[in-house]
Amino acid sequence: MTRKAILFVIALLILMPFTAMASAPQVSCKGGTCNNLKITKVTINPTSKTAPCKVGFTSYISGSVKLVQYTIMDSKTGKIAGSCSSYCSKCTKKGICTCSCIIKQAGTYDVKVTAYGSGNCCVNMVKKTAIVLSSGKAPAEFVPGFKSVISGKKVAFKDTTSGTKPIKWNWNLGDGSRSTAQNPTHIYKKAGTYTVYLTVYSTDNSYKGVSNRIVIK
Repeated sequence: MTRKAILFVIALLILMPFTAMASAPQVSCKGGTCNNLKITKVTINPTSKTAPCKVGFTSYISGSVKLVQYTIMDSKTGKIAGSCSSYCSKCTKKGICTCSCIIKQAGTYDVKVTAYGSGNCCVNMVKKTAIVLSSGKAPAEFVPGFKSVISGKKVAFKDTTSGTKPIKWNWNLGDGSRSTAQNPTHIYKKAGTYTVYLTVYSTDNSYKGVSNRIVIK
């Protein structure tokens, strides 16, 4: 073996431990309960209610802790949406461990907190539906409207709202009658002029109204 080859091998042997140290420490959890380790409290603080969102985690740990892992999982599918870790060097002497991560997609998420102690043991805590994020997209503008077709005392109303499609309709037909149908038909008992009001509701529970007069002969 040449002198250069020998020096190269020696350099690899020297660098290998440092390379292993640079990577995140892998702590094997046997699933056993640590006698001196307990998660006493976990707080979760989303910066907003819409995605993407930065979420901060704080765990209060009693006992000797090596690592605290936070895993964010979709409540329906179990798919992991994010994770972060607090190593012992980032925890205070009182066992307060913090970290944060970004959740990119809207959804409802569970949070699993795993604290690792000595001897590769661990304790878990799961907080169900701990984070709920919407898409953050503003609903499209909608303009309420309707038209009416009069046949004697019978009137057929048709919703003509444009923009975002309403999810709910509320009609005041002017004679004390009401309807929640999208396109109601109504028979008036008496001739006269009636003011009909239509209120439509969007997906974000916002609403708008419009009114028109009809003449029944």
